[in-house]
Amino acid sequence: MGGAKLTLLLLLACAAACSASQIVAAQQQVAQSQDVEVAAGSSLIVMSNRTSIQRILVEGNVSNAVLRTPSQYPGDSFTIFSRNAETYQVELFFNYSSDYAVNLLVQDSNSSTYSVSNNSAYYLSGGPFELDLRIVFTPRPYVSSVVAAPVSPWQSFMNWLEKFGQAFPMWVKLVYLVFGLQFFAVGGLWINRETARKESVSQRLDAGDKAFLWVDVAYKFLLASFLAILAIMGGEVVILFLLRFMFLASLELLSLWDLFVVCFAAGVVVIAYLTRFTLEKVFDLRPMEDD
Repeated sequence: MGGAKLTLLLLLACAAACSASQIVAAQQQVAQSQDVEVAAGSSLIVMSNRTSIQRILVEGNVSNAVLRTPSQYPGDSFTIFSRNAETYQVELFFNYSSDYAVNLLVQDSNSSTYSVSNNSAYYLSGGPFELDLRIVFTPRPYVSSVVAAPVSPWQSFMNWLEKFGQAFPMWVKLVYLVFGLQFFAVGGLWINRETARKESVSQRLDAGDKAFLWVDVAYKFLLASFLAILAIMGGEVVILFLLRFMFLASLELLSLWDLFVVCFAAGVVVIAYLTRFTLEKVFDLRPMEDD
């Protein structure tokens, strides 16, 4: 009989201990820490869907901050605002008998919209909760109000010319440079020689005749450059064709074929020819040949 009572007492003691441990576990406070960066001039709002805010502790330069706390506790929201670059340590203590949620929201001073911070929503099934926030108000980036100086027509043209030149490969520019130096140097000497020869026989080349000769030199320069570009591009295509289909050799070369360059070169040749034709047939500016 005594043994049965002892066993019953032991069972009651175990049950009481389990209940006590469950009560202590239920009442144990959950703590969470988080760093939050807020732009100066914005507000950080801690909001709960229940009246669960029990206490608030703010550490920092409170004189430079605007605090909006609940009018009575427990409350459901807390707001901190600062226009200066400051750092605050805020501890918030929550407690509610049933489930509740806590959210951190950031509101810009120039906007009525809210943006949710990263990892800033908490859900609790009930009981006490401590949220420790390290809030850093960062200075806003300086936006210069200096108005850009207006671009002159000449500078705008040079910018366009630079972008237009980027559409041509370097080897095409070299072709035009080499042929241009050769044709205009030799053409200039030829025009000077023709002018001196005409003057020696009492004939003089006027400005219109010289303009025609310079246009003729430009036309021949552009035509020679176009033919050289076409020969280089076509030569590469022929070489690759022979290596691949006759000698079964695969050679990886930088493709020189560029339809835009071909069309541009052909276009300027046509324009130069039409200009030369107009000067000769319409304005009759071609110098007369000696008998």
